Amino acid sequence: MEPKTLKSGNGNLWKGRRPIKGKIYLTEKTLHHVPDFSAFHRAERVVVLEEIERVDIGKTMAYGFIPLPNEIAVTLKSGEVLKYIVNGRKRWKMAIEKAAGNAADKHGDTV
Repeated sequence: MEPKTLKSGNGNLWKGRRPIKGKIYLTEKTLHHVPDFSAFHRAERVVVLEEIERVDIGKTMAYGFIPLPNEIAVTLKSGEVLKYIVNGRKRWKMAIEKAAGNAADKHGDTV
């Protein structure tokens, strides 16, 4: 049975100094970034929700000096930080935290 998709939308994943255009999908088990076909980096990135330590909101800098409130930073238990550019960053943050909490509760862990 496929995991239920809880939220989806356009979302860019920062890779080095550039964002990779694509879509992100939040399911009951994963946070999944799928690059657009035209993206240079075509590797999908899947994060198991149980690996998420915390989710923060932030700002990206357009043209190096215009702050835009459109970033979520997902910190993994390994210490790796993944940054996504999304619309509705607060709603994404709440949805990821809720899904990660539910995934941890099913396995007896706490997030």
